[in-house]
Amino acid sequence: MPDLITHSIFNHIVRRFYDIKKNHSPFSGVIIFFYLGTILPDILTRPVYIIFPETHDYIIFLHTPIAIFFFSLLLVQFLSDNIRKAAFINIIAGSYLHFILDSLQKQVTGNNFWLFPFSWHNFGYGLFWASQYLGFLPVTIFILIVLELFLRFIKRI
Repeated sequence: MPDLITHSIFNHIVRRFYDIKKNHSPFSGVIIFFYLGTILPDILTRPVYIIFPETHDYIIFLHTPIAIFFFSLLLVQFLSDNIRKAAFINIIAGSYLHFILDSLQKQVTGNNFWLFPFSWHNFGYGLFWASQYLGFLPVTIFILIVLELFLRFIKRI
């Protein structure tokens, strides 16, 4: 599911199910960092791919868990001390859910180097091609709407 909308909707659904299960949210106050983490791997790499397509082999390391980990550490240094830890955890959680979704799609060049820099093994499962996300998008939006309506109904009871 390559598009940022699908990543964001799916991660929102996962977060809301976690909220239901725990009856409180560890995301409160820093929820924006969870969504930032959701799109961060693509934000770091896609603009470079589009502008300079020949740099794909040189920039692919930014779309790895270890690169996101260190980039997140750098990013949270600009935040106040009282939210730094929660923001870091939310960025990592959102990013790793992004990687899990990416691992479901087929890749021509590979994009799921979870063990980089120790291995260049692609951990993709190849369930669908990146161009097939449009078929999943209406279903994902429907699930999101049903979930939000259900949660609003529960709050009224």
